[in-house]
Amino acid sequence: MSSLIRKIKKVIKAINISNFKSVLRYIKNNGFKGLYSTCINKIRFGKVILDEYATWIANNEPSNEELEKQKEYKSCQNLKFEIICNDNENLIKSIEEQTYTKYQISVLEKDNIKNIIDNSNSDYIVFIGKDIELMPFTLYELVKSIEYRDSILIYSDNDKMINGQRIKPHFKPGFARDTIISQNYIGRFIAVKTTFLKIHKEMLENLNKDIIYDILLQVSEKTRKIEHIQKILYHETEENMNIDIADEKKIIEKHLKRMNLEYDNIQDGRFKGQYKINYKIKGNPLISLVIPNMDHIEDLDKLLKSLEKSTYSNYEAIIVENNSKNKETFEYYDKIIQKDKRIKVFKYDINYFNYSAIVNYGVECSNGEYVVMLNNDIEFITTDWMEQMLMYAQRPDVGICGAKLYFPDKTIQHAGVTIGTRGLAGHRNREISEKDFKKDDYINIVQDLSAVTAACFMTRKQLYIDMLGFDEKLAVAFNDVDFCLKVRTAKYLIVYNPFVEAYHYESKSRGEDTENSEKQKRFAKEYELFVKRWSKVIAKGDPYYNRNYRLDTDLPKINYNKINC
Repeated sequence: MSSLIRKIKKVIKAINISNFKSVLRYIKNNGFKGLYSTCINKIRFGKVILDEYATWIANNEPSNEELEKQKEYKSCQNLKFEIICNDNENLIKSIEEQTYTKYQISVLEKDNIKNIIDNSNSDYIVFIGKDIELMPFTLYELVKSIEYRDSILIYSDNDKMINGQRIKPHFKPGFARDTIISQNYIGRFIAVKTTFLKIHKEMLENLNKDIIYDILLQVSEKTRKIEHIQKILYHETEENMNIDIADEKKIIEKHLKRMNLEYDNIQDGRFKGQYKINYKIKGNPLISLVIPNMDHIEDLDKLLKSLEKSTYSNYEAIIVENNSKNKETFEYYDKIIQKDKRIKVFKYDINYFNYSAIVNYGVECSNGEYVVMLNNDIEFITTDWMEQMLMYAQRPDVGICGAKLYFPDKTIQHAGVTIGTRGLAGHRNREISEKDFKKDDYINIVQDLSAVTAACFMTRKQLYIDMLGFDEKLAVAFNDVDFCLKVRTAKYLIVYNPFVEAYHYESKSRGEDTENSEKQKRFAKEYELFVKRWSKVIAKGDPYYNRNYRLDTDLPKINYNKINC
């Protein structure tokens, strides 16, 4: 009993003026029982932190006083909205509670969308799907976004409202062409410029059941002016939203046809509503695998044996020998080149390790139309990995295709790179185990990202040459991210393909970057060069990573502090 009293005293002590606002909002969303449970669970760690999402709400959403001020706001453009939605009582109520009131509601009926838009005098059409409720400040945030940036299409983040409680915030990435056809992460709420829809009336013909997804993909084919408001502007009111898989596949098929992207089929992904598109491969091009190596023939042998299982046979393995000391290494080279004529060994004579210089030399020695940067400590799981990479690398809008890499215990080593995490750049979802994969982690779908690791990525050889290869001033650190950012600056996409799977035994061949003073100095110099070169990109933030996530971790954890807009 005395123990319980002490705990209650600690809970009471923890609730003070500084966090009273957070506490009140937390109670509203989770009740007194939820507050008590959260506080008790945290006491043993020496401090009380309320539920991260409830705290984020308290710190980042407007108070009642701020909502009242929003009602006084006058749009400098006098913006008007036409809201097309179902006749749902709760949705209509949430619309009527908007702080910005220049809107008109049109109830969606069969085949009346075109008439509504033709007769609309609004600036933007807001499409709202089933089982949605708006926040009271939704239209206000749309107005602020439009006045700041004249966008064609706008979408936002959302959460779920289940039994009166707000849960499962979905903080989304920026618009990404490959991601949106792998999973409709944007959802059932978009705003589209009315004049754009009137100009492109053909988009409204023969719409599928999910009109929002259909219109969204069609708009994306005609403009890049798609804005993402990184705020929660609506609730989904069903725990598991109904997804018509057949309808979504038909929408994707129409999109691919309009984009002249040839494909064999669309398969279901790991989770419902996720898809894998198998694009047609053109011809049978030679692929050059560039593999730097210094001794460690056990690792190299494991890699080469996994290559033997590959279903794509038109490749050459360019092993770039650099500073091996063991006699057994050179004996091994002689053995493997006799066994497989596709394996070639080229010696690069420098007495120090410069990864960029080594792979640049390897590319010079290659004959392939496509090149793969490949660490010697990779072991492939997927047998058709070359086809999976080639189907993206062949697309003219794609610059690089990367892979999903695992640690030996099958936890994630690499699922793409985020710019800004851990101070500079970090591997996404690092050390997450397969059993903990979630749909909104996006680990299991093809995505467009800012960068991927050169431990395993494919690019066109000519593009590699055009980009001047890897910067040899970045001898070890950041060279792959630097190359990816150069490719992105040239307006090519960087694709992460989770259907290319391999083990990565990570840096066994040369040790850690900062294990001695010489390496520390080299790392600091390369760090400084990278930051100086890409400071604006880093400061702007990764477009494919939501600003509501923390940057001190590789995992998508909520930053519950106040986010600066």
